[in-house]
Amino acid sequence: MTNDTTYTATETTTAEQAAIELRKSGATWDQIRDATGLTERQVKKLVKGVPKPLKTRRAVSRIETPFDKSIERVFPLASRKHGIRDYELRSILHQEYGSTWNTSTGRFESNYTSDHIKRVKAKVRKQAAESDCNALFLADWIDEDNPRASSDFLFNAASDLMNRLDEYVTEYIALHGTMQEVDSQEGVLARTKQRYAVRQYLLKLAVKRYGEEPLEKLLERTATLVGELEGNLDIQAAKDTHRRGTGESTEAIKYYPEPSTHDAFLDFVQAQGWTRH
Repeated sequence: MTNDTTYTATETTTAEQAAIELRKSGATWDQIRDATGLTERQVKKLVKGVPKPLKTRRAVSRIETPFDKSIERVFPLASRKHGIRDYELRSILHQEYGSTWNTSTGRFESNYTSDHIKRVKAKVRKQAAESDCNALFLADWIDEDNPRASSDFLFNAASDLMNRLDEYVTEYIALHGTMQEVDSQEGVLARTKQRYAVRQYLLKLAVKRYGEEPLEKLLERTATLVGELEGNLDIQAAKDTHRRGTGESTEAIKYYPEPSTHDAFLDFVQAQGWTRH
């Protein structure tokens, strides 16, 4: 027969008060029983109606992504009076997103894309608006102290260059225009197409990376074509033409092993030409 004394929540013995406080702190029945020496029945009756504290959600540590780190670094620079230049933005993204060694070109290439640039700019502009400030992203060519003068200078220079380019095209057509003696619609169309082709070819020769085809390949094709038209095609050019026609590679595939000790970021900067004077 059990001789347990009947307890109520109004009793104030040391063990009972301890049981109530333990329950309030979140202790289980077993933990209260072990701590106070009371029986399970006594504990249950005593703490009946005493609420346990709500479980607090454990704080989850925030994992910083390259995107988050980029925002953290770009925002202070973009919110400056003169903003952030394009090379500064790309340098940060290159460092945060990392780079991959390209065994074909023999250099490190950034892992960030144009979409990353777009998202970073959008996020920084949003933060700037919320902070009641401006976020400026500057092209590397602009003079931040004299923006209008620098813009006007290059606009006028570009106009002069294009005018001169058109003069060269016109001069070329006058000297080497196709079907010069033909005034028909066919002749006009041929010269119009030639004018466009001459203009594009001049730009490819004068402006690095204007076209997708490397300049060396363009010059090689030109030399081969000139030789074919003159009937003076050399043996090597003939072999290269044959290989291109059969799909055979004209050169061995280049492979550059990744260096074991190399500053990837310095390689990237040098590849962009930022260290040239």
